[in-house]
Amino acid sequence: MAFGSGSRNLRKSNLSDVANKATSRNNLGAAGAVKKQVFTSSDTYTPSANLLYATIEVVGGGGGGGAVNGTTGQLYQGGGGASGGYSRTIASSATIGASQTVTIGAAGSGGSAGANNGSAGGDTSVGTLCIAKGGGGGKYGSSAQIGAGGAPGVAGTGDIAATGMAGGSGLYNSVNATIAFASGNGGSSIFGGGAQGIGGPGGVAGINASNYGGGGSGASSNGSGTLTAAGGNGSAGFVIVTEFCSS
Repeated sequence: MAFGSGSRNLRKSNLSDVANKATSRNNLGAAGAVKKQVFTSSDTYTPSANLLYATIEVVGGGGGGGAVNGTTGQLYQGGGGASGGYSRTIASSATIGASQTVTIGAAGSGGSAGANNGSAGGDTSVGTLCIAKGGGGGKYGSSAQIGAGGAPGVAGTGDIAATGMAGGSGLYNSVNATIAFASGNGGSSIFGGGAQGIGGPGGVAGINASNYGGGGSGASSNGSGTLTAAGGNGSAGFVIVTEFCSS
């Protein structure tokens, strides 16, 4: 009889716990719902109701690839753009406040055909809480300079703040144009997307990056036909906010 009475009391206690789990969760600060907000263009981040804390992740814009300014009978190639950096931070509701400005880093432009470097990608940020730097643009290739790959930006701001991946350098060959070789690859971000280097007869434009924060590839000229070509564009940055709410 005592065992049965104790069992009934235990079941009543469990039912009470279930009925009050939302209250208990709120008292403990535990998340009862996980939500996300994604930004591919600049905007304002307004936290969801009952936010406890959020993980903020940002990627900077990728750099553009370098162009090429060729010479007859010689092989020159532009360097690829560097990828944007990656940063992550965990912030409480109090730290985030009512809202935060979201800035998406622009894609770097490939250098226009001729003696033109690619431009750097823009910085991506959520207020001052989390910042990722853009990747540098690739250098143009010609008899005057090597098409060096773009350099990644410095580390940004966050609990984790990593630089991007450097772009690959293009080939410089003032002796002949009989060597087959690809131009500088674009650097890949945490989401990949770095553009592949290219080659071919005449002047060939670099390839645009894909995904988020990738670098564009450099242009190529094998010294015949059209001697100039443009570099590929980088891809823009990205923000994702994962929210942990009480309900």
